[in-house]
Amino acid sequence: MSSYSPEVHIGKLCTIVVWPQDPDLTYIGNNVVIGSKCDLVAHGLNSSGGQVKYFSEPIIIENNSTIGGNSRIGMGVKIEEGGIVEVGSNVLPFTRIGRGEIWGGNPAVFIRKRNEYANISETNYSVQQIDSSELNDIIANATRLRPEEITKDLSSDNCMAWDSLAKMSIAASLYDRFNIRIAAEQIFKLNSRQSIEQLITVHTHNNLSDNSDTVSTTNETVEIPTNPELLPLYKPDTVTQALARRFQEASQEGEQKIVIAATFTAQPLGSTLELWCRAFGIPFFVEFGEFNQLEQTLLSPDSVFMNNPNGLNVVLTRPEDLISDGDPDGMIRASQLLDAINSYAVNKKGLIVSNLPPAVSPFFHGKHQQVEKLRFWWLEQLEKIEGIQILDFTGVVEEVGRQNSQDASLEAIARAPYSQIVYQRLGIAITRLVRGRFLPAKKVLALDCDGILWGGILGEDGIDGIALSNDYPGRSFRLFQEMLLELKKRGILLVLVSKNEEADVWNVFEHHPEMVLRREDIAGYRINWQEKSVNLRELTDELNLGLDSFVFVDDSPVERLEVETNAPEVIVVPMPKEAAHYVETLSKLWCFDSCSITVEDRMRTQLMAEEQQRRELQQSTSSIHSYLESLQLVVEIRSAEARDLPRVAQLTQKTNQFNLSLIRRSLTEIQDLHKSCSILALNLKDRFGDYGLVGVAILKQENRCLFLDTFLLSCRALGRGIEQSFLCTLFDFAHQKDLNMIIAPYHSGSRNEQVKTFLLKMGFSPKQSDILEAEVVNVPQKPGYIELQVRVLA
Repeated sequence: MSSYSPEVHIGKLCTIVVWPQDPDLTYIGNNVVIGSKCDLVAHGLNSSGGQVKYFSEPIIIENNSTIGGNSRIGMGVKIEEGGIVEVGSNVLPFTRIGRGEIWGGNPAVFIRKRNEYANISETNYSVQQIDSSELNDIIANATRLRPEEITKDLSSDNCMAWDSLAKMSIAASLYDRFNIRIAAEQIFKLNSRQSIEQLITVHTHNNLSDNSDTVSTTNETVEIPTNPELLPLYKPDTVTQALARRFQEASQEGEQKIVIAATFTAQPLGSTLELWCRAFGIPFFVEFGEFNQLEQTLLSPDSVFMNNPNGLNVVLTRPEDLISDGDPDGMIRASQLLDAINSYAVNKKGLIVSNLPPAVSPFFHGKHQQVEKLRFWWLEQLEKIEGIQILDFTGVVEEVGRQNSQDASLEAIARAPYSQIVYQRLGIAITRLVRGRFLPAKKVLALDCDGILWGGILGEDGIDGIALSNDYPGRSFRLFQEMLLELKKRGILLVLVSKNEEADVWNVFEHHPEMVLRREDIAGYRINWQEKSVNLRELTDELNLGLDSFVFVDDSPVERLEVETNAPEVIVVPMPKEAAHYVETLSKLWCFDSCSITVEDRMRTQLMAEEQQRRELQQSTSSIHSYLESLQLVVEIRSAEARDLPRVAQLTQKTNQFNLSLIRRSLTEIQDLHKSCSILALNLKDRFGDYGLVGVAILKQENRCLFLDTFLLSCRALGRGIEQSFLCTLFDFAHQKDLNMIIAPYHSGSRNEQVKTFLLKMGFSPKQSDILEAEVVNVPQKPGYIELQVRVLA
């Protein structure tokens, strides 16, 4: 087979000893040197079914790059400006060598930055030095000393805490703060303040001389949004650098910890994890367990996991650490580890376990089929374990790419097998789970119509002229609607906030053949010509939710700015100009994440539609009593079963108004209480539909008193006498137990004053300012218009 090239792409002042095999697919910039006996191959051949298939991808070599002799450059390789490939290297297909980077080996891997060892004393550039207090904080974070203990003379020679792991943490902080990628052998030379300062200076000098606009230096000011919910939309390294500047003081050890135990060195992720958690207002102190001691950490009664009952514990592992010569499929070690995870999860809360990422270590020689079988089986087993969260380690490695995920030098020296970018992304991925556990998910997605649900302007183009189809450009909008429908199935309420004629919009929903969303998928709407911030406030009243539950999507920067200005509680998403990127943008947001999705969540839009029917009935009746009677309310109060506990936990986390104690509990905590306390669940239905499980009471008995540990009711059920029926049942429960008093400890919050007012109205008296009590004999009157069904275990 021979090839013919109609043109070549070679810049000026190049020295090329060998001719590329694919001249038309090889792009060579100015001042490039390519040594003798090099192979630059931009194509490949594949034989299948007796046929030979040809495929190709261009090779790009930018200005001032050098390729040493006897090297092989595969198809799709890109060598950015000033890149160097050492003699005899094999650069695998689709590798990207960054600006000023030196790569070498077979396969070629990153070695260091160009000019990394320049003589600083000869540098004539004026560079910004790191602030002394900021450097103190970086060292303090790594050594876990107090900042005031960091002196100018402190070093690894006189400080035992400044060990190899501390040096790796310093390197991670420098990557987060300055985007400095440090070669493995240089990390362990970070043994003093002077060595750190010199490295930062050299890095700044290199960036100035490279005139690079892709690497952040100390001179740059990176702007990121003040609302942390928007941070996932931006480049992770850019955000991390900005956060490192925002939170320059060292993290202080507190009550809440994230403890990480891994089969490999995981310390480099700690810096990023602490920064991102602080950005979301969840300040955690990160601690690490002993290297490759997972089973002991999970099972030992005095381990760091067991001593962290109020925090989160994370288990990280990889296929390379489970598969061995004595265990070629990894099942023995994996089974032992899963048994330990199961045992821990039965009795403890707050465990996060990673899935198994692809094997990327160059030192691993296991079979691909064995690895994939183990990874699939591991995930399958994890999904069967209740009470744990699964960290998507796989997604991190796949996003970075297998080649860019490994660090052979660092693995050989310190058993830290991943590149700094992987450790940074791991810290961010853990933060996402932390945010989902400790912050409430947003409940409402408010949508514009023109330019969001379809292309074009409905009022001008008409129903037949808007872009909405299975072909470009309408396909982008259809795909976005499919994503919106999935969010609705997860319990997110979809509402319309559009400047349009209402009849025109509903005509599209009902008659356009390519519409994915239907009118019944919409929980509320304001289709008019008034300001959208006003419409959003009206919808909060209609849905009985706060503005801080809303996310607003609009293609118009003007409309977005108006909402940002007049309704700052709303998350306003900066939508891209191209509709093809809508799905990607929304999928990056974490604000819809929830630890669990209940039956009530999936029915939320239907429940809102039923509530609208109730409002219409109320407007048509002459009195509140007639309205309540016409609802035909049925209240069922029963002992909670195992299937109810996820919803019980969710109500403790989300209910703010009618909530006596405001105690927030996880599913694991509720499961523990279920063994020792009486948990009552209240279900409600009426003529329009089933509200689901909307009330919870957690009861404890002591000294002939019934203590209301938790007494709450969803805001959707308030104002109908349901709370009174619930309280009457608690009095009956206490009477059956031969108890004398009901004690209600009240915790004052910003919105729950009404529960105290209600109890005082029902005959409770304040024993102290925060303790209410009532005698069991003083039973409140039950509402006559409610059918009460009680099934409580004695």
